[in-house]
Amino acid sequence: MAEEIDRSNQYLKVFKKDGTFVGAGAKGAGATEVHGLEPNTIVADGDYKLAFDENADKESSTNISDFLDAKGATVPPIHVTGIALDKTTLALETGQTATLKATLSPANATNKAYSWSSDNTAVAAVDSNGKVTAVKAKDEPVNITATTKDGSKTAQCAVTIKAKAEEPPAEG
Repeated sequence: MAEEIDRSNQYLKVFKKDGTFVGAGAKGAGATEVHGLEPNTIVADGDYKLAFDENADKESSTNISDFLDAKGATVPPIHVTGIALDKTTLALETGQTATLKATLSPANATNKAYSWSSDNTAVAAVDSNGKVTAVKAKDEPVNITATTKDGSKTAQCAVTIKAKAEEPPAEG
């Protein structure tokens, strides 16, 4: 039976198959993450090598373990955790327009798609680019909502529509 080796004072190190150092996990950890890989890509068996070492830097010590091929995997997508709008309230007069801007978190999410909706299109309409059009005056605000495709995260802007101000008659 093989003797168990104490790895509690060693670092699990990751190398590309060409020997390029990628990173090291925490001391004593039996797992580590590799960052900078493109989401939803497949990593084949042996594309990365693993070894245990007494130091965490890219230089290997004289006591580094044998290299083992890492098992292949699919790099997971980066999921949306939230969405925010540049405005949470907006006041328009009938006939006016304004464009809302949405920001996804994290910025590097894999699926950046989102859609816009209005809870009362007869009062305030919104297009696929976040352009809000004031259709009809109403005392209560209309909610314009941006909803992410990934995770159905939402953000809202309360839009109040007032009647267009009457212009004073021209003098003359």
